[in-house]
Amino acid sequence: MMNDDEWTYQDEDFDPDSTYIELQFGIDDVYLIYKSLQVNIDQWPGGHPAEQERLQYLKTFFARIVLEYKYQS
Repeated sequence: MMNDDEWTYQDEDFDPDSTYIELQFGIDDVYLIYKSLQVNIDQWPGGHPAEQERLQYLKTFFARIVLEYKYQS
């Protein structure tokens, strides 16, 4: 897995002065969040396009975590 020195935020809206929350999840929970994001995207009821883009970004982010875990196992 990546250590803190290797991690960089990929979003151009990143504000280092904003409040951020750090969480720890087991891989089963990460996969469940990934699947939940996919369902939310598939059943998109409409709304602001930026929200849908953010959901897609998060789904990709969680997919990368799952794939990295599988690769490391």
